Amino acid sequence: MFKFRNTDNNLILKNISYLSFLRLINIVVKFLLVAYLVRILGEINYGLLTWSEAIIQFLIIFVNFGFNIYAARYIVENREDKNRINEIITSILAIKLCLLILGFVLLFALSFFKPFSIHSNILFLMLFMGLGEVLFPIWFYQGIEKLKEAMYITVFSKFMLLAGTFIFIKGPEDLLLFVFLLVITNILMGTAGYISLVKNHNFKPVWVKMPVIKGYVKDAYMFFLGMFLSLTFNFATIFLIGLYFSMEFVAGFDVALKIVLVAIIPFDILQQAVYPTVTRNKDKKLIRRLIALSFLAGMVLMVLLYSFSDSLLGIFGGTEMIKYKEVLQALSVMVPFSALTFILGSCTLLAFGYTKEFNYSLIISSALYILVVIILILTGHMTFWNLVYLRVISDIILVLIRVYYTHQRKILKCQ
Repeated sequence: MFKFRNTDNNLILKNISYLSFLRLINIVVKFLLVAYLVRILGEINYGLLTWSEAIIQFLIIFVNFGFNIYAARYIVENREDKNRINEIITSILAIKLCLLILGFVLLFALSFFKPFSIHSNILFLMLFMGLGEVLFPIWFYQGIEKLKEAMYITVFSKFMLLAGTFIFIKGPEDLLLFVFLLVITNILMGTAGYISLVKNHNFKPVWVKMPVIKGYVKDAYMFFLGMFLSLTFNFATIFLIGLYFSMEFVAGFDVALKIVLVAIIPFDILQQAVYPTVTRNKDKKLIRRLIALSFLAGMVLMVLLYSFSDSLLGIFGGTEMIKYKEVLQALSVMVPFSALTFILGSCTLLAFGYTKEFNYSLIISSALYILVVIILILTGHMTFWNLVYLRVISDIILVLIRVYYTHQRKILKCQ
């Protein structure tokens, strides 16, 4: 339908098309699962599932160690060097596997303490999702700017999870069975991704010396630290709500947050599709246009979420979730700021080589979140609504820090 004057635009369009279809499937599957599980498992069990997943996501981000963002750059810079590509893939897979083993050790240590000990069976089973994270090389497909294979593999695994849920999950007693389905489909996705690397891209594991592996760890650890701390915004909030309040509040917050995160998905797709291209061509005009477009689109989506909050909660969570209307309205403020976060992060700071500034923005905003949480606990002001407001403010602070670094480094200034 469209003709472009250069291959970069054509490539961006292709990647956006694949990512858009992939995210569309993810949205459909996610909300079918939410709508079904809230009703079938019940508010308390669904809250427990969400709370457990929040804990496991901290360990999975530890397993990924920032490579899901940073490793695409290695592939972009060495895509013509087959030996180097094999070294990169082997090193990252080995590091992630070792980190997964360490993750099980950490979870074992946590299982001696409440509240982890009470739900240790769910947590240990859920952590096996990490095998899929180790094996599935989304960063490789991003780096070669060919996301079609990743799309097929992911869509297939999502449909397997959806079908299995509708067939086997029939009541609150099937919570563990759903976690088992989640783990199996994740492992199958990772296995299919690894097979694709070997068969379609001629990947061959190579012997990598320890100093080389240490070099990759050193390059990525700041990304890991930033991404790990940034998880505090979502998963620590869910963890704290479950710890200090109830699993019903966890369920309500999670359903509202998922609706907001769906509104943010288009901006995530955009930054993933544009990042490799901007890394190569450093097109400042394109980024400025993306910033303006993203913020305006984010404002529109914010207004829509605020206006139709009760209807959206009723559709995706059932009538019981409508009581969390004000939570969704408060969280909707995040949308335009999250849109800017994506563009100012990967497509601006990272693409122009300001890796430290990208990580510092995550670390500083997350450290402020943790500081406020400590103050709330010590002063006795830990309330459900304070955690909701803190979640929103954290995104705004992150954007302001990235705006500061972008301006200070004169990244978008025309020469």
